[in-house]
Amino acid sequence: MSIRSMVLKGQNIINDPREYQLELFEIAKTRNTIAVLGTGSGKTLIACLLIRHTIEKELESRAAGNHPRVSFFLVHNVTLVFQQAAVLRCNIDARIGEYCGDMGAGDWKKEAWDDVLEKQQVIVMTADILYSCLVHAFIKMQDINLLCFDEAHHAKKRHSFARIIKDFYLPEPENTRPKIFGMTASPVGSRTDVVHAAADLEKLLHSRIATTSDLTLLQGSISRPEEVVAIYPTLGPKFQTDLCRKLHRAYGELDCFSKIFAFAEIAASELGPWCADVAWKFALSETHTRKLERRAERKLEEQPEIECIERIEKEISYLQEAADMVLKYKIPPPSADAIHLSTKVLLLCTYLKEIYSVKTQDKCIIFVSRRYTATVLGELFKRLEIEYLQIGILIGSTTRARFTDTSLSFREQMITVSKFRQGKLNCLIATSVAEEGLDIPDCSLVIRFDLYRTMIQYVQSRGRARSSVSKYIHMLESGNRSHLEMLNDVRNSEKIMRDFCRSLPADRTLDLTGPEESSALENPEELYHIEPGTGAKLTMTSSMTILSCYTQRLPQEDNEPLQPLFTIRCAPGGFVSEVTLPTSSPVQHIEGAPMPTKTAAKRSASFMACLELRRKGELDENLMPKSRSKRHPKMANAHLALDIHNSNIYPRRAKPNFWKIDTPLLELWFNILWLSNPSNMASKIQPICLITRKKTPPIPAFPVYSDKGAESELTVLQLSKSLRASPNTLNKLCQFTRRLFLDLFNKTFELTLDTVPYWIAPIKSSNFTEESLPENILDWKLLEEVSSVTDILWDDNFPVENLIGRFLIDRRKRSRRFIILDHHPALKSTDPYPPSYECPPGIINIQDYSYNATSKGKWARVKWKVPESEPVFVAERLLHRINYLSAPDSKWVTANNRAVISPSAFSISAIPSQVVRMAMIFPSFITRVDSYLHAWEVCGILGMEIDVGVALEAITKDSENTHEHGSARVSLQMASNYERLEFLGDCFLKLATSLGLYIRHHADDEFELHVKRMVLICNKYLFSKAIEMKLPEYIQTTGFSRRAWYPEMKLLAGKGTAQHNAPKEAISHRLADKSISDVCEALIGAALIDKGLDGATQMVTAILRTPEHTQKVWADYYNCYTKPAYQLLESSPMQIMFAKDVEELVKYKFKHPRLLISAFTHSSLPFSWDRIPSYQRLEFLGDALLDLVCVRYIFQKYPHADPQWLTEHKMAMVSNKFLAMISVEMGFHRKLRRMGASLDHAIRDYEVDIQEARANSNGAVDFWTSLKNPPKCLSDVLEAFIGAVFVDSGFQYSIIERLINTFILPYFVDMTVFDNFAGQHPTTYITKRMVDLQCESWGFESQQCTTGNMTYILTAIVVHHEIFSYGSGASVKAARVEASLAAMKKLEEPEGLTQLQDLCNCRGQRKTSQGEGQCKTQMR
Repeated sequence: MSIRSMVLKGQNIINDPREYQLELFEIAKTRNTIAVLGTGSGKTLIACLLIRHTIEKELESRAAGNHPRVSFFLVHNVTLVFQQAAVLRCNIDARIGEYCGDMGAGDWKKEAWDDVLEKQQVIVMTADILYSCLVHAFIKMQDINLLCFDEAHHAKKRHSFARIIKDFYLPEPENTRPKIFGMTASPVGSRTDVVHAAADLEKLLHSRIATTSDLTLLQGSISRPEEVVAIYPTLGPKFQTDLCRKLHRAYGELDCFSKIFAFAEIAASELGPWCADVAWKFALSETHTRKLERRAERKLEEQPEIECIERIEKEISYLQEAADMVLKYKIPPPSADAIHLSTKVLLLCTYLKEIYSVKTQDKCIIFVSRRYTATVLGELFKRLEIEYLQIGILIGSTTRARFTDTSLSFREQMITVSKFRQGKLNCLIATSVAEEGLDIPDCSLVIRFDLYRTMIQYVQSRGRARSSVSKYIHMLESGNRSHLEMLNDVRNSEKIMRDFCRSLPADRTLDLTGPEESSALENPEELYHIEPGTGAKLTMTSSMTILSCYTQRLPQEDNEPLQPLFTIRCAPGGFVSEVTLPTSSPVQHIEGAPMPTKTAAKRSASFMACLELRRKGELDENLMPKSRSKRHPKMANAHLALDIHNSNIYPRRAKPNFWKIDTPLLELWFNILWLSNPSNMASKIQPICLITRKKTPPIPAFPVYSDKGAESELTVLQLSKSLRASPNTLNKLCQFTRRLFLDLFNKTFELTLDTVPYWIAPIKSSNFTEESLPENILDWKLLEEVSSVTDILWDDNFPVENLIGRFLIDRRKRSRRFIILDHHPALKSTDPYPPSYECPPGIINIQDYSYNATSKGKWARVKWKVPESEPVFVAERLLHRINYLSAPDSKWVTANNRAVISPSAFSISAIPSQVVRMAMIFPSFITRVDSYLHAWEVCGILGMEIDVGVALEAITKDSENTHEHGSARVSLQMASNYERLEFLGDCFLKLATSLGLYIRHHADDEFELHVKRMVLICNKYLFSKAIEMKLPEYIQTTGFSRRAWYPEMKLLAGKGTAQHNAPKEAISHRLADKSISDVCEALIGAALIDKGLDGATQMVTAILRTPEHTQKVWADYYNCYTKPAYQLLESSPMQIMFAKDVEELVKYKFKHPRLLISAFTHSSLPFSWDRIPSYQRLEFLGDALLDLVCVRYIFQKYPHADPQWLTEHKMAMVSNKFLAMISVEMGFHRKLRRMGASLDHAIRDYEVDIQEARANSNGAVDFWTSLKNPPKCLSDVLEAFIGAVFVDSGFQYSIIERLINTFILPYFVDMTVFDNFAGQHPTTYITKRMVDLQCESWGFESQQCTTGNMTYILTAIVVHHEIFSYGSGASVKAARVEASLAAMKKLEEPEGLTQLQDLCNCRGQRKTSQGEGQCKTQMR
């Protein structure tokens, strides 16, 4: 991990200001200020607020044409440059640069600094660099609008802080001087008089101290630790260990060893002999030895004299010898006793063992004064192996190398701090680097192993212990007066500083309470409200408690604190407070009335909030929060009013109204049937046409399947011109149709002009187009022949060659039909039936087969003379299969339908075999046409013109439909079922209703919009509308029927005549209520596919039939939209700059920057600050837009995927994990305007997780699937941004598509990458587990339950009739997920897996049965 990524983990603090911080910020805006607040009290937050305010003013100044200026944040060491830049970058949406000498900034020329001033708005640098730039006039004081001094107590004597003020600030004219803001925990940096030091600091920085009148008043925000003085026995004098004495005797004269010898002697006393010896190990390790050698070599280069060379070379050789001696010296393992360790270290060890001998979340920092001490103690406690102690060291660096070299040391520091923050380390041994500046998390224990030397060191190190149960331990030596004096000095100095703070005038102290409250408390006119039904009384005082109780019972989102947040501002007459409630509350922001005190202002806001909560039903008649584990909007369960098991019998239309004869016959319309691959059906085939009284809608092509399974597409060509037929022509058409029904289907209908709904006619060629004239394409010759000839019988005069290709019908059993293929001259009718052809048992010769005669009784029914001899023909027997909509079963494919026959047993049809072959498909064709016409009529009811093919799919419910996962369910004899279209239509319905409500209800928040949308899209509402329109009558639930395809005419002869002519009973079918509502959504999906956004919009209006949605075309949404006032107000320069930054990223220019600001405003931000609403309404809209774009993408990309697969993989595209990752990748997390430290921590942690996951992904696009659940606000802000772009662009859907194509869809080029992610869906996971278990008797069982006024679904996973797990939810899908999650949790435990195996023994039974089968095989 790089340094930059380390420091990017800076903490977001600006979003959680406390009241005193806001007040001090107001002071700092008006004058130069030094904020004196304790460590951890949030001085940097005030600086962030001030810098942000200064940038806003600077943008206004630049807009007015003034000289551009930049804010400077000055620190006193390199480490803090990067940390403070990270903190500012995390809290301020501005261009921030960081610069220090180690980056080579000290050598830059004026051109480089001019470029920096032009590009940056905030510059973080060491004071030395700024002073150098000012000296060389690279930067001038007039280029600076704000100087922030971090740890301002360093400003003294010749420190760069002081020199900047004296040499450059004071000489600058007052009108061009920058504002000054200093930060310190104490104005005292050493053991000096507090009052004089404070006065000197004020004078030097040309500023005035601002602090609290009593620092203890901050304790409501910052906890002060319990201080403990720990006494350890007196230490012995300094001494040398055996190793030290050996080294001293041999190398004691070497200068390079002097400091090490000094430390080793001190360590032997203060730390113990073992620590002193280990110090030598570190000092003369290979790395440190090389450093000492390099120093000696540098001296060699500087001193070329021979004597010096010899001395230095000797010193280098001694270094190597000493290192070898230390390396070979055996140091025994340490033990916690007086032999190895000092009394001081033993006391420290006691504390650490007490804490870390058990598992704990406690964190500890041990402060030492020397880097060697930290290193040695770190090694010691690693060797002592205290069970739960994870120790690290944090020491500064004194390296003055180039930035790239120094970065390693800084990187190590950042890694250590990061591990400590994450809990991977729970104890740090640190030098003063951890006292100030570095972002060290709060600790439960701080130990001053080495005492502080100044009061500020004491205050700052104590500030690391800020939790409510923290301890701060002073380790003092028994009898050491200097230790006692130091302790007393720092405590007295702190007391003096407090006295000094109290003595400051009123305009320099923060008033955390306001005027006395007594008058307000005694006010007899305090507002109150009494509930009429119960007498419960709400007062301004009691409202605080009621509101706190209410917020604590809200569901928590993103670890948001469940408490009201009050912000207070000055107003005429006193103070006004705004209360902000947690995100999950339907009431977000409420302002109270102006009040004379801050406390009274809070009560007023609380009182108003409680009244609003009562109005919205969140408080009951006793002013108690309504009991609920999760907030459900009123009518949120509206869709549950449909019992999931409920189904009813509904009328079903047998024939479409299109065939009803209700108008005089004026003209005929022609629909030609032809095949794309006619050879797949037969060698010769002639087109036919369907002739209708009215023009049909365009009929889509659809596949048909031959007897052998070959597929061909049946296409219908509609002629554009009609035919006004003569009576003679109509008669011929009737005769041909009658003959075709008789010869092919053995039915004789009463065909008259008053009863026939359609005609069938032959087409004479395939050379026709849509513009062909009907009279030119009809086969008039064949019509004439068929209408004038009845049955043709064979006799000896009939030429043999004329029978080839003719269609023959059994004279006695007309269901036996043959097509003559060829003459077989070698055979006679009396010859035995050839064995190569299949025939029924009992057949002796060819004539027997021809007459279907296997007994004398059958021959007896022959009423004509059978020729003694007649020719024999090879023929194809036409099978009884007339359903060509689905592929044939294997029995048809393998059937041998070749035969040899003699002609006397048959009548010869006048209809040629090539027409017969085409006409055989007619029953399938007319069945499908009927379905198309049903769909067309549904569209007519809705006032829509949609392609009947996709409309039919929308109203087709395959009887095998389920809600389980499987391959795409398509009934080949029916159209594709509605499930895919329902998936698409459901998504558009969500968007359409979201848009309709968004533009209609400006005052509603996201919660209320959600409620209204639920009512409109719920199954109950859709079901009721479908019933009103009688849609169930048109839903297709049956496939091809051998009896139902015939026209509704009187049957004169044929099988089932009486049944056909009997009065028809109403045809009905059973439909689940939900299936009916699903068809409504599928129709919307069909309209979207065929007519795009305009058609889908019109379809939604047609189905919903509600004032809430009246749009006819997509443009109507924008035409009905009235821009809210906040959107139209003039944008500030800061808001314009914000918009420009986003524009550079997304390549879209915002017309209304304030709308964009709203998209980045979290509900936790007080409304009174900018008077811009939070992103919730825009997120409501953007969520629906994102859903539709993603659903359309995956729907089109995977045209054969089943809805379950589509749903699971769509979830990857819109999951919070993914959207949050995109939000962070786009930098939206840094622009989110919010309040709340817990939310900031969650966002920061998720950003780090993304960086680590991407670094370890090897370029995989699904790296984000391994991330933990993110803060929901990250995905929300991305959806709100999408909503804002949509609204700002004038509701242009194409712009949203472009955005999503650019930033989201590249991750989903191959959706199969996310199969595992989809498989993690609880329901899918459990299904796979049960498949792996080979269980054959399990499933989900659901039922609707009602408890009080709550309706919900209870779902159980039932295994072999026993409940394994269960869950409840607002819908069947949600309840299944909960039941699956419960099952997954059980299966994580051995007991749960054992229970499942006990319930199911399918696998064992299968193995047993397989074994038995093998035994039987072996026995055979």
